[in-house]
Amino acid sequence: MADDESSTTSDESLDVKSEKFDPLKALYSSKTQLSSSRAPIYDNVSKFEAVMSGLSERIKKKSKTTSAKQGECSRQRLVPGQEPVSGTRIGGRTRNLEGKNVLSKMQRTLGPLGVLHECMEIRTRVKVYTRNARGIRGHVEAYVAAFDRHWNLALEDCFEVWTRKVKRKAPALGAPNETRAKEDPAPKVVVRKIERKRETLERHVPQLLLRGEQVAIIVKIN
Repeated sequence: MADDESSTTSDESLDVKSEKFDPLKALYSSKTQLSSSRAPIYDNVSKFEAVMSGLSERIKKKSKTTSAKQGECSRQRLVPGQEPVSGTRIGGRTRNLEGKNVLSKMQRTLGPLGVLHECMEIRTRVKVYTRNARGIRGHVEAYVAAFDRHWNLALEDCFEVWTRKVKRKAPALGAPNETRAKEDPAPKVVVRKIERKRETLERHVPQLLLRGEQVAIIVKIN
């Protein structure tokens, strides 16, 4: 009777499905049957026990059911205009490139940007007041060629007027270099007037790119 009980206990300690399974005893026992070469390999004993007890299968079925319910709920909440849109995959992300440029966005602008787009379409000159760190720097009268939502402006046929402190520097010695002056492509700056320590300058520029952080006010010239 004692031998039968010991044999039963021994069999349970070698049975991986039993709660009395002893892995160390099974490792050194001659009665342990080795698995075939096609047996799956698990990362740890806990995962192996979960597979043998059927716990992993129940978890998978539960996750599939939950994901299916979530997918059904999300599809029910979508209206026709919110369906996924096909796009181009760039850098691991899918992006819709249709209408994603400055020219197309200018046509859909409203409010002040819409007025600016109208001035650009009908070729109306505008006066853009620019600023510096302390206040108004001057203004630019020009035609608008392009713009964006950050008020960055591309201007054409620009007439710029601005003020600055009078620079009192000693003139350079020697005769002026006439060849260098002829080849200089920079617009000619003209001093309009001088008041105490400040001077007003003006120049004409064919094209000008003005950053939005320098724009203070834009006025439509009638």
